[in-house]
Amino acid sequence: MTTREDHPERFHALATILDRLADLGIDQLIIAGDLFDQDVQNYSEFEELCQQRSDLTIHVIPGNHDPSVEAKRFATDNIRAYSEPTRVDLGATFLFVPYQHGTSMGEAIAPECDNLEPNKWVLVGHGDYYGGSHQPNPYEKGIYMPLSRSDVERFQPCTVLLGHIHVPSDEAPIHYPGSPCGLNITEVGHRRFLVYDTDTADVSTCRIQTDILFFQESFVIVPYEDEVDRLGEEIQRRIDAWDLADSDQDRVQLRVDARGFCIDKQAITVLLNERFGDFAHYKDETPDVADLSVSTNIELGRIATQVEKLIDELDWQSAPEGDRPDRDEIMNQALHVIYGEGGA
Repeated sequence: MTTREDHPERFHALATILDRLADLGIDQLIIAGDLFDQDVQNYSEFEELCQQRSDLTIHVIPGNHDPSVEAKRFATDNIRAYSEPTRVDLGATFLFVPYQHGTSMGEAIAPECDNLEPNKWVLVGHGDYYGGSHQPNPYEKGIYMPLSRSDVERFQPCTVLLGHIHVPSDEAPIHYPGSPCGLNITEVGHRRFLVYDTDTADVSTCRIQTDILFFQESFVIVPYEDEVDRLGEEIQRRIDAWDLADSDQDRVQLRVDARGFCIDKQAITVLLNERFGDFAHYKDETPDVADLSVSTNIELGRIATQVEKLIDELDWQSAPEGDRPDRDEIMNQALHVIYGEGGA
């Protein structure tokens, strides 16, 4: 979030959240860092939004993109900014841990340890969790204020709410709400915010009505005589999985590609253009088929179909989400081994 003029869709997402909180009867909003860009020195536009909801208290911690966020920068009464680890009673004990360069989250929590009842408090921080599935931040290399599994086991928060990673992720007790507005084509799907129930410690999700919905669809084609029909069925499954309302269609920005091997590349290309023709394509890109090769070798095709069946029989769901192998990438590599075109 920078200015309303630079990124109106981000302002609209925040305003939508504020309106939704009013509908839900919620009077506390927590923002877990990276609300602003580093070069922002004046937060008046954000304050104007907050002033419109005087019944709402907004709690903000700095992230690695806005480390200078602190209380003295805000004149609005209902904004609370925390530049040091701070315990706050919001019907449950919340420990706000602001981003600090060069330290871990465990180091920041430790001084508060004696004041935190095990399994009775909520951690709000900004950084990377290492312990279960790990979703790297594609925009930033390296580790930012890490929280380890041993930290969670030692300090025993009942819930952990983290900013920094833009992809929504839930692996209790760790929750990343993800970015409330997709920043670019890599942040696909409906956006959300989380609702924490201080009575039950339950975490639920609410969808945000954003101005843009990004989607990326990549297809690995295996040469079959009915490959066009099979692809058509898969395209429909993908579109159905987007879970679009009628009002959502005009908000979609889409990127599509197909790779692997096929019998009829022209027919595949025509089908992709036809079936995705009702949606706007990101930067007016057409479906990318540059990595789709053609083969009419019947014997290799039979081998490829058998390999696909074996890959599909593997138990993909047993691995943690962040560590789960990419089925399509494995299939694509297998095809290149079979057809002898640089398989790894």
